[in-house]
Amino acid sequence: MRPTRRGTIYILLSVAFFLIASINQVKPIYYVSTCMLSLAAASCLYSYLVLKGVRVTRIPLEGGFFAGEEITLSARIRNETGRIIPRLMLRDQLPVLSGAPEALLIVDDLAPHETLDVDYQIVMARRGIYADDRLCIEAVDPLGILQMRHSALPAGSITVYPAPVSITIPAPSARYSRRIGDNLSRLAPEGRETFAGLRDYHQGDDLKRIHWRATAREGKLFVKEFERDAVPTAIILLDARSTCSSGFGLEAVLEDAVIAAISLAVSLLKGKIRLYFQINGDGNGAPVLVNRHYIYDILALLAALKGGQGKPLSEVLTRDILESEPGASVYIVSSDPDPLLADSMITASARKVFSFLISPDASTYGKKIRAGRRKRYIAVRQEQFSRLERAGLGPVDIKSGDDMAEALSRISKSTVQGSRV
Repeated sequence: MRPTRRGTIYILLSVAFFLIASINQVKPIYYVSTCMLSLAAASCLYSYLVLKGVRVTRIPLEGGFFAGEEITLSARIRNETGRIIPRLMLRDQLPVLSGAPEALLIVDDLAPHETLDVDYQIVMARRGIYADDRLCIEAVDPLGILQMRHSALPAGSITVYPAPVSITIPAPSARYSRRIGDNLSRLAPEGRETFAGLRDYHQGDDLKRIHWRATAREGKLFVKEFERDAVPTAIILLDARSTCSSGFGLEAVLEDAVIAAISLAVSLLKGKIRLYFQINGDGNGAPVLVNRHYIYDILALLAALKGGQGKPLSEVLTRDILESEPGASVYIVSSDPDPLLADSMITASARKVFSFLISPDASTYGKKIRAGRRKRYIAVRQEQFSRLERAGLGPVDIKSGDDMAEALSRISKSTVQGSRV
């Protein structure tokens, strides 16, 4: 319970009149102030009785939603009393970080024992996982003095995925083949297969590949192994370290990096490709194989992603990426101005591992950055870019406010050229 703005003034005046009348023993003012306070108490009782038998619950949501997408939320209001509720207010105070405004709906004349489902639309502008615990129902007395509130029980959370932009990145062609039958064979894109032989069953192998005749004959499980014409391999490496902006600590830099990474993933998955997604800074950093069905797990992971600790990207690139098979493409999304990263990319290019750098310029995302720090960041970043440009690996420069689709389309031509090397 809380007083409204009008109620606050009303109660203060009532108390002031009461004190003046008590001190000066002015009976008319004393009677007036007593009536005013009694009326406030009656209003409090009225609001309490109105909400005593009213319950509000959130109708659970299924799945997640994309940032900028219109979301329909639903609530259920039940009047468990035997009287009509003249007016109720349904209020949903959404998290400020989501960018969604507060939702307020008026419900008039709720009949006795009536259950009413209410739908309303919101738009959450930023990715994240937001607690859904601010839904409540309010009632105000007829005089507008006091407001009573009943909160709904927490109903879980709302997952908002980063919204990918529409781009077209042609996948490079692969010129190698491999045997399949391992744990990843179900996730990898299908290609032309030729029977190559049998091998022992390993946990996680596709049960459809078990050779039942050999299994019955030998008394243990065997799986069929095939030669498949290879599909191209691509790796997206997202640098999510808290220090990736050289101490700038700007959330907007990570937001654009996440959007760039998921946009690349969605575009590449439109073709036949084996795609791995790796995050440097989430505590694990292991590449994860992604397909069209698993992409929503990656979206959920990115929705909850925050800047964390991780190794310098040049070390990660050397350890994981340089061991990739020739013909693979590596898309690196990082704002870290590390010249050693450029050297690692050049080394990878010599091994026919084509690498592309997508770099948000952290110096353009904040206005309160010290001039000395900004100059050092720009100088190191220019050195990194010049090394890559001399090696024919032109990076993609993204500045604050740039159109993401237009910026990412710059790597399309480089991807096609890399696939012909």
